[in-house]
Amino acid sequence: MRVYYARAVDSRDWDEVQSERSRVIGILSAHGMEVINDFSDGFTSDKELVESQLANLRKCDILVADLSIPNHPYIGCIGEIIYAHQFGKRVYVIYGGCDHIKQRPWLSYHVDGFFWDYEELLNCLNLS
Repeated sequence: MRVYYARAVDSRDWDEVQSERSRVIGILSAHGMEVINDFSDGFTSDKELVESQLANLRKCDILVADLSIPNHPYIGCIGEIIYAHQFGKRVYVIYGGCDHIKQRPWLSYHVDGFFWDYEELLNCLNLS
């Protein structure tokens, strides 16, 4: 299963973002999932970045968005979620302790499932 992994990148320490990415890829790949997008591809423009990510969204089977950081704006992630939904992809959100995320009408419209953590997601997908 090919996974597009969306997460907070803006206004975060790059080493922390990469460490978290490695951890999540380890979890998903241990269950036969392949993360197909990488934000660190060395894009020269915003247009190039967005078009590359849209191409990855078209190729994925599901989108997993980690929206578990309290009070983070997640503007890029929201765009990715909406496009994935429009492309007919299943969309899942990891919300951690951010319960208010589940009550956002525009978000819940575009999301197929909200999960506390990756373990709960994998159980739902029968991959645990």
